[in-house]
Amino acid sequence: MRVVGGAWRGRPLQAPAGRGTRPTSDKVREAAFDVLGALPEARAAVAALGAEPSEAEPAADGSGAPAGALAGHHVLDLFAGSGALGIEALSRGAAACTFVEAAPLALRALRGNLERLSVPILRPTAAAGSAEHEAPTPRAVVLGADVRRALAADARRHARYTLVFADPPYDLYEQVRPALARLLGRVLVSGAVLVVESAAGTAAGLPWTVVREKRYGDTRVTFLVAGAASAAEGESAD
Repeated sequence: MRVVGGAWRGRPLQAPAGRGTRPTSDKVREAAFDVLGALPEARAAVAALGAEPSEAEPAADGSGAPAGALAGHHVLDLFAGSGALGIEALSRGAAACTFVEAAPLALRALRGNLERLSVPILRPTAAAGSAEHEAPTPRAVVLGADVRRALAADARRHARYTLVFADPPYDLYEQVRPALARLLGRVLVSGAVLVVESAAGTAAGLPWTVVREKRYGDTRVTFLVAGAASAAEGESAD
């Protein structure tokens, strides 16, 4: 595994040991980020948070992808595993990413990947996922918790995200989908973009607008945009 674009293009990523985690392949990750980079909705979401996206310039690393294509985004990487999706977003200019992962082996790999890239790992605060107090370098929060508990805690902190990745185990997607539908809306800015991975035969089935849908072998990647009512949706964060 490696970072496929942006400032850290080509840097290796460690996958968790064992078979409990299914990392997104480099090919699928590259294709998904190509779609994200071309989505006007992704740029609009940053403006909704209050950050000003900068004009993308050609990458200095020869990747062909714009440097800072995701500039200003505050990212949430659910079922993060090795952190490859969130790290890819940081490499492409995202300001911050909150990684949520419960498995100890995956957490170890995730933290190791961030440390090797010299990404500061901060404690979650009320400012997590906000445009205030921007740091000069990309930063990370790592939550070693079940996705339901992590989303509830973020809602209590009033965290808000412009870009969300959700890549649960394919065989568990139907079990976690109701929780995603109930809880995610409380932490999304209006117009936030969601990228959901599922088995090719499984629709995302979430209450937001599908703007793109791609299939890569046995993987379906669905791109959704949250509406203005998202922040009021979802169950209470108890």
